[in-house]
Amino acid sequence: MRSSGGQVTAYTAQNIACKYPRMQSLLEQAVNWHGQGRLAEAEQLYRQLLATNPGFTDARHMLGVLMAQQGNNNEAHDLIAPVVTANPRDALALENFGNVLRALHRYEEGLQSLDAALALAPGKATAWCNRGSVLEEMGRLEEALASYDRALSLEANFPLAFNNRGNALMKLGRYGDALKNYERALTLDPGFSEVHANRADALQRLGRYGEALAGYDRALAMGPDNPDAWCNRGVALQQLGRLDDARDSFAHAEKLAPGLPEVSLNQGMLCLLQQDFAKGWPLFEARKKMPNLGEARHFAQPLWTGAEDINGKILFVYVRRGLGDAIQFYRYAALAQSQGARVILSVNDPLLPLLKSARPTLEMIGSEQVPEAFDYHIPLMSLPLALGAGTPDMGRYLAAEPARVAQWRERIGTHGYRVAIAWQGDAAAIGAEGKSFPVAALAGISAIPGIRLINLQKNAGTDQLEKLPAGMPVESFAGFDDGPGAFLDSAAILENCDLLISCDTALAHLAGALGVPNWIALKHIPDWRWFLGRSDTPWYSNTRLFRQKSVGDWDSVFRAMEAELPALLAARQALS
Repeated sequence: MRSSGGQVTAYTAQNIACKYPRMQSLLEQAVNWHGQGRLAEAEQLYRQLLATNPGFTDARHMLGVLMAQQGNNNEAHDLIAPVVTANPRDALALENFGNVLRALHRYEEGLQSLDAALALAPGKATAWCNRGSVLEEMGRLEEALASYDRALSLEANFPLAFNNRGNALMKLGRYGDALKNYERALTLDPGFSEVHANRADALQRLGRYGEALAGYDRALAMGPDNPDAWCNRGVALQQLGRLDDARDSFAHAEKLAPGLPEVSLNQGMLCLLQQDFAKGWPLFEARKKMPNLGEARHFAQPLWTGAEDINGKILFVYVRRGLGDAIQFYRYAALAQSQGARVILSVNDPLLPLLKSARPTLEMIGSEQVPEAFDYHIPLMSLPLALGAGTPDMGRYLAAEPARVAQWRERIGTHGYRVAIAWQGDAAAIGAEGKSFPVAALAGISAIPGIRLINLQKNAGTDQLEKLPAGMPVESFAGFDDGPGAFLDSAAILENCDLLISCDTALAHLAGALGVPNWIALKHIPDWRWFLGRSDTPWYSNTRLFRQKSVGDWDSVFRAMEAELPALLAARQALS
């Protein structure tokens, strides 16, 4: 999804002040050409007027507008800034200047300019829309929505405001609401190609991949030179299992925008999904160029590439992504240590108590800490490339605190076949669509005699426990994982359970690292790390994978689990 667009507002001939009567007819001609799309002719005439009279602010302003519309924002800034200085009560110039500042990522200044414009002309819908765009770029999404709403209260049929409102809702994870806004924008302007692409993005986040693909195709029929749409089209094709077509779509995006990080990253994840590590790991490095992933960090010390000898050196390793990533990729820090390096690993602060149990000789610090001295640095998820490693299985490498395990044994008891469950991950995470399943899908498993379902779901998704199918018991325990450390109680609970059944979430990695038997319910085309077509995983020897046969088909997944559970219960009873 592209960033929300601002709207540079041009003069019409009626807006032109008559400060220079002899030049007015020429300026009107330039403005008319500008409005007709004859931009080269308009630009030439604007420049001629300014060459004759550099103080002709109307011509300067209009040339700045034209430059902004063509993406020449630095020149637009230099042209419009003197106009605002000369006439600080020119609301239109203030509005346009604010939008140019937004395009230059000077958001605070842009907001000030737009607020000044609105103080002079509070009824200007475009200014409210532009203000929303700036606030959205600043991450102030609820305020951005309020500005878009104000714009729409002034101009009810404003396609750009509906589009931008949809973009803000996407960032808030409100994909259904975003879809409605995009569809309203398209009702008003069916030829708005960017909105077709944004609508397809919303459909994709809702797991409606076939509809998303059709939306991307409509957008590309109108504007075939949109690399974002080609890239996201590739993601939809991949989710539909059309991997060769996905590769072709990514390649088309790469041709249009060589080096675009999102394209390279998606190409890399497709290669990794197919266990092509030689191509996948280098392309996976593109994530470091994406600010929203927080992978890139810059230090005076060199980045370790794997070519440098680290025996006897201090290697600073860091991760800022999901908790599951830190648990899974921890093994590579241990591998780097085995090359003779003193490894210092920085992770999310809540993970420190848990991961310190894994390898006492590997030093751990919090996410905002930096060692006083080190020789090389590297993101944790770049270690597979640097080490030339595939998917090493460390066996069991985490352990819960013994005292905590004993406390939870008292609370849970030892009777029955204890199945911990977690059904929903972070819905706002990249690629999260389709990973979660409804807790009610476990009703058949709960009906198997001897099975106890023990809830490990926190926060999102727990509301489903209020609407369980009749006769489906789920045991919940108050207060687990309420302390500052992540997963400390969950780890202890898992060590008191016989099995975890979960969606693709951090708890699956926790169970794998603890050595607790773990069944993961996977969507049709899963995250790259689970690869394709296999029921086991090289990451964790204690983990089984149950895959959808088609998009959204959870029924087959849980029927397969129900068929296998009685044998596990029988084996457990034979040992007791």
